[in-house]
Amino acid sequence: MCYMRPLKNVAPVGDRVLYVFHDFETTQNKRYSDLATIHVLNLVCVQHFFSRCEDDEDIEIDCVE
Repeated sequence: MCYMRPLKNVAPVGDRVLYVFHDFETTQNKRYSDLATIHVLNLVCVQHFFSRCEDDEDIEIDCVE
């Protein structure tokens, strides 16, 4: 249900391609109206790396460009 269509059907190629993964966690406790609630952002997680580092086993160690 949280699917975003890719902008292109072709993945970028090269060792300087930057991947960014994100996740937004929200709560819906706040009422907007009798039938609707508001998504309140309470956590954002982001992880990024260059394609040349995607095979490294430990993602906590910085990739050397």
